[in-house]
Amino acid sequence: MEIRSLTREDTEDLLNAVNGAFADYIVPFQLNMEQLQFKMASEDILPEWSAGVFDGNKMIAFIMHGMRTIDGKPVLYNAGTGTLPEYRGQGLVGKIYDHLQPLLQEHKVTQLMLEVIENNQSAIRAYEKNGFSIQRKLLCFDGVLKENSATELFAIRPLDHLNWNTLQSFWDITPGWQSAAASMDKVAPQALGAFAGTELLAYVLFSPAKKRLYQLAVAPAHRRKGIATQLLARLQQQTGHEKVQLNNVDEAAGSLKLFLEKQGLVNTINQFEMIKNL
Repeated sequence: MEIRSLTREDTEDLLNAVNGAFADYIVPFQLNMEQLQFKMASEDILPEWSAGVFDGNKMIAFIMHGMRTIDGKPVLYNAGTGTLPEYRGQGLVGKIYDHLQPLLQEHKVTQLMLEVIENNQSAIRAYEKNGFSIQRKLLCFDGVLKENSATELFAIRPLDHLNWNTLQSFWDITPGWQSAAASMDKVAPQALGAFAGTELLAYVLFSPAKKRLYQLAVAPAHRRKGIATQLLARLQQQTGHEKVQLNNVDEAAGSLKLFLEKQGLVNTINQFEMIKNL
């Protein structure tokens, strides 16, 4: 067996390994090449920060890592870890981390981050044994948005660009890695704002193609006025009776959870965000 960092030429082998490793996962999923490439681009996954275990020419285990500078410090995000079923129980993921350790030290990486499904207790224990601790609980939703024919009290207009200084002033919680500002700048989602005159009161970021809701926030001074309901009603006109998803909402946003459920979404599964400070 060989452990090595990945290159762009390994992408097809990585796709096969991802699909093989996650076919029997708690939430099984399969990716095509376009979806994997989108994931890698939007989550800043870099081959040189990722690694795999090879049995001959076959990738049998892998870690995909995204790299970003957060608050001036390099943070490495585990965007996916897997081992083919017939190779499990050999500690291959731990060996990949050992392989990457000199690279982390060389670039002075200060923090590792990952997400794990709440009821995947064996994985949680393994990560805790490796020095990770639970940072926060993240809620995932899907469902069909309810129709709403209420009178539009605010003007809904597309946002020409994402002014993060303004948008972040609306936040009570920080989005997860996949919905963070750095991801949104790459995803280029549909962005709608609710306005009173020229003042932006709320916004929503959404991908019509993926039926995925990324961010929804209302300025603190303008909450409980039906603005978010109006924004989602506009999205519902696009999605009709198709399901939409919103992933990794911080559990601390209890009022947002209640609001989303009122709009027809269901909290289907939860994850823990875990970190390891180096």
